[in-house]
Amino acid sequence: MRLSVKGGVFLFNFAGGLILPSLFLFCADVRADTITLKNGKEIKGLVVEQHADRIILSTKTGEIPVLKKGIKNIAYDEPAQNFMQIGKAYESEKKLREALAYYEKALEVNPSLEEAQAAAQGLRNRLWAFSTEGPRSEVEKQQALYDAWGGGRSFDELIQKERAEEGSALKERLGLSLEKKGDWVRVTAADGKKDAALGGLKKGDRLVSVDGQSLRYLNVDAVTKPLLLPRYTNFLLEFEREVQLAKPEGQKRLSALGLDLKLEYQGIVIRSVKEGSAAARAGLKEKDLVMKVNGEATRYLPLGKAIKMIESSHDSTAVFTVRRTTLLARR
Repeated sequence: MRLSVKGGVFLFNFAGGLILPSLFLFCADVRADTITLKNGKEIKGLVVEQHADRIILSTKTGEIPVLKKGIKNIAYDEPAQNFMQIGKAYESEKKLREALAYYEKALEVNPSLEEAQAAAQGLRNRLWAFSTEGPRSEVEKQQALYDAWGGGRSFDELIQKERAEEGSALKERLGLSLEKKGDWVRVTAADGKKDAALGGLKKGDRLVSVDGQSLRYLNVDAVTKPLLLPRYTNFLLEFEREVQLAKPEGQKRLSALGLDLKLEYQGIVIRSVKEGSAAARAGLKEKDLVMKVNGEATRYLPLGKAIKMIESSHDSTAVFTVRRTTLLARR
């Protein structure tokens, strides 16, 4: 890891998942949030997190933590326009499903944004057109067109049909069923006999990244494709879940709960879990990256403060948000 400090900015990339795609390119005429540092330097990106002492800016090089003490001013741009720019970047890379997901996110933020309405409809049309292409004869292509137009079927109906087919394939190959909830796609069911469940996934998990590519804001369509293709290849799937750790009376210290934490560059990590302990029964595991405790982000907390926050709480349960990575195969 390369680390430098300049003008109140820590510059480095986390192994624990980027918030936005690396193709989110900024240039002079692209709308973006702008941070002006006290030394006069400007940094453009998208503010995705705010903490007590810093904000997190997503740029073309990944996440940049910017210390608030080094900031002179933050000029926030219209969020829907930021999502539009990400969508356009994806579209330029011919990643149409991802682009459509960001156009739809822009519409979610600003339903009256005509630019997003037009871009989303245009992509739906292109995705529909692609469904009639491929290694098929002209007669088959014409039949596909007739089935759509002559049969009175709309673009949305065709997209729904393809979505259902891919959902069935995902369920058959990996044993997963998915839904979009908030900013993330989540697991609604995991077949215990299929690869995904055997790899550790279960209902309620949030899918964070595939091979380091962030899945935040993407819809089910855009997330399903990289889980299925290219076939007969392996991929790393990063996911998050909430784990409830019961704290029996008189067992407030981490050692009594069977939990040992350590601080690494990507954040607070579970060093070990004692077999048969409360932590083990809760489902916490060695190498889990602890993202939050009781809803409070831990990424930039000193280890001692995080431990104190867990041990000093009078609640009988501590809720951990943990991030894990599993290796799966596309069959």
